[in-house]
Amino acid sequence: MRRLPLLLVLLALAGCGGGSSSSGPDPSTARATTAAERSAQFTVLVDAVVGGSKVETSETGTIDFSGRRAHVYKLVAGSRIPQEVVVDGPFTFTNANVEAAIEDPTVKPWTKLDTRRLSAKERESHPDELAHVLALLHLPDGMDRTTRVGDETVAGERVTQFRGVVRPARVVAEAPPALRRGLAQALRNDYPARPFLASVWLDDADRVRRVHVSYDTAGGTKVSLDGRFSEFGAKVDTRLPPARSIADITP
Repeated sequence: MRRLPLLLVLLALAGCGGGSSSSGPDPSTARATTAAERSAQFTVLVDAVVGGSKVETSETGTIDFSGRRAHVYKLVAGSRIPQEVVVDGPFTFTNANVEAAIEDPTVKPWTKLDTRRLSAKERESHPDELAHVLALLHLPDGMDRTTRVGDETVAGERVTQFRGVVRPARVVAEAPPALRRGLAQALRNDYPARPFLASVWLDDADRVRRVHVSYDTAGGTKVSLDGRFSEFGAKVDTRLPPARSIADITP
């Protein structure tokens, strides 16, 4: 089954722990500091104004920064059933067929995809679910003309807001080689190709807590992405339903 990234679906419808840094939080080092926590819970909210109507989607879950493991839950406009995605190494499992399975008991509700077998063209139809979230963490790597906006308290913890211009090519260049292809596609899917403004909130331990980007597409659609990280070190649950409920859709 063809699965579009969260933002493309939307447009088609038109913490804890850690010590303090002595020098204060710094966007240029925040990605590495956050990734050193190994994992975290996340939330991604995407809003768009399409034809004068506001459309909203959301993702929550847990992601492993140091390896290809994640468990994601999505609420997508136009679908009455939440989507669930499990990423475990090269394999992506999703309940993509659950609505069809409700109508036809012979349909297996879950699918399995071995991403190593995808061609370059097929990857455009099966975007990297993990890179979509990791892109938020990597955006500070590509920021310049960065200014410190100020401090605020969120959920009892102080965070510092920074604002700057993100250069997509720089984000990809600063990433580890193994992540560059997935990040490049996530950036193409979710953000402008040109440099764009972003706000980043870092805690006193120099960890990324929130990233917010808003922009207008070439067609005039207003888009807002708001990503947040918390509960660093959280366990990533990659347990799956029984094998009899999973259909292998690997090409």
